[in-house]
Amino acid sequence: MSTESTDPVEPPATVAPAPEEAETDESPKKNWLKFVIVGVLAVALIGIGTWAVTSLNSAKVGDCVSASPKDVDKPDGEWNISSQGCGDVKATHRVAKILNGAGESCPEEGIYEQMESGKKFMCLMPNLAEGNCYTSSDDGAFKKEACTTESPVKIVKKVDGLPQEGTACPEGSSELRFSEPASVYCMGVHEGS
Repeated sequence: MSTESTDPVEPPATVAPAPEEAETDESPKKNWLKFVIVGVLAVALIGIGTWAVTSLNSAKVGDCVSASPKDVDKPDGEWNISSQGCGDVKATHRVAKILNGAGESCPEEGIYEQMESGKKFMCLMPNLAEGNCYTSSDDGAFKKEACTTESPVKIVKKVDGLPQEGTACPEGSSELRFSEPASVYCMGVHEGS
């Protein structure tokens, strides 16, 4: 007789190794680092936003800006304005006077734009510089351009102060006078080089 058993033989049980605890991305050190990074970014963004809002509130006489009316048909209304370096092509105007309110007026002598940006009222004059050529744009601003024989206006001389009319500019040029800040721009035609 055979001693073989007809019972099914079960394979020996294999023991699976216990799963190792996987390291999570949320360890205390990493949570702290995320908190610090988010905090630094928040402070930086708040600082940049505050600077952008207050940069115009700190505008002083002589500062240069890019300025245009929000509505070209209403130049006495709100303006879009941003600080610029005076040598920047986008710097269309220079702050000539800070006004105490909407009831105060710009000086009479000169080409000034009385504008409002937020709660700030200013008199802006064109940002002109000796030796540069300009054309007048649709919104009335002088735009700096390359000097060519077609250039309509060239500032041939700038004089600080307000000398007697007709004494500051070379023959063949005309005076553009500003009482604040006191200055005379001599405008001529670019004759080419």
